[in-house]
Amino acid sequence: MEHQRTNTHKERFGGPIDALGLFTRGLAMGIADVIPGVSGGTIAFISGIYERFIEALRSLSARFLFLGARGRTKESIAALRQIHWHVLIPLGLGIAIAMVGFSKLVTGFMEDEPGPTYALFFGLILASSWMPLARAKKYTWKIWAAMLVAASMSWVFVGARGGGIDVERISAEGDSPPAAVEFFPAKLRDESDLDALLSRGSDLVVFDPKGITAGREINGVTVLESDEALEAWLATDPQFAVVVERRASLFAIFGAGAIAISAMILPGVSGSFLLLFLGQYQAVFNTLHRCVGHVGALLGREPDPLTQLAARGALSDFLFFGAFLAGVGVGLILFSRVVSWLLHRAHDVTMAALTGVMLGALRIPGGVVLESIPDADTGGYWTAVSIAALIGAVLVLGLHFADVQLRKRRIVPAGD
Repeated sequence: MEHQRTNTHKERFGGPIDALGLFTRGLAMGIADVIPGVSGGTIAFISGIYERFIEALRSLSARFLFLGARGRTKESIAALRQIHWHVLIPLGLGIAIAMVGFSKLVTGFMEDEPGPTYALFFGLILASSWMPLARAKKYTWKIWAAMLVAASMSWVFVGARGGGIDVERISAEGDSPPAAVEFFPAKLRDESDLDALLSRGSDLVVFDPKGITAGREINGVTVLESDEALEAWLATDPQFAVVVERRASLFAIFGAGAIAISAMILPGVSGSFLLLFLGQYQAVFNTLHRCVGHVGALLGREPDPLTQLAARGALSDFLFFGAFLAGVGVGLILFSRVVSWLLHRAHDVTMAALTGVMLGALRIPGGVVLESIPDADTGGYWTAVSIAALIGAVLVLGLHFADVQLRKRRIVPAGD
């Protein structure tokens, strides 16, 4: 009996080796979660921890808080210990580290090489889109109707967000009267960004290492084409107002966090895909990078001037990202149960609707690929985006194949 208790204790709480294994798997899941179209849940299954991961998520509960508030301390501590911290802490730490490190690389490619990057997303999402539908048990007219309606709504929704950027003035450098010159401290991504800034009617200073403004004669616009040009301009101590891309409200980003985390239990659906679908992907990860920069500044690290100028202030950035994390937490506890209920009560229709949402959302990466065609393209652009899309599709299909093979190996024939 004592031996059995010891084994149960080891299985329940793991050990250093188990924690290291979970941390390593968390790193792989975090990298997958950053890429729209690749599901961290798929990585969890392939690496053999999906069941433990889902059980750990389901163990999350705020019951210990309510018990503590009512003065029932012992019961509160007992409820707190029921949460699978031995799984959540190392796994969550690995996911967080990978997302902080890898997301900057991905968002950088989105800004510097939008065509091939979004082509990669297109291939990833397209190859993933059929996976939920493949899990349907019966293919009836309701299934196809649900997929068609979801695809149509998804297509309209992502198109309704419009092109270009919506900016707001957040600060001014120098004394009053307010500076007439506005500076946009981010790389111009395409001509729609420039047109949105020009529509404000102010004199502009823009950072354009990609050459978006090349060949255009624009009065009242100062173009900084390199980091050296930016530093030289700032060294002249100019007076200017800072304008940045407008972020969603705290309530909206809270909802986005709750919806995105539902991908943890949705077969084949990526949380980053849902953020991209909602138009919050870059806002979330750019704010995450700035929060890391704020922490680094407190530790004595010198922030780069562009990030420093774009910051709305540490409090604003931490509030925005905190609201997103709060949505993630609530989504884990509540919204994941709603999705679970849908999967049990209307499994096939839910799967078909998910496929429809993903197909309709292809309008996002497809639109960026078409908008990013160079003026003097000799065919090299289409070769690059085609290869990127193919790589994305092969990556997803390879993961799916590995998933299927592992599932077959884990099925033990009767009588063995």
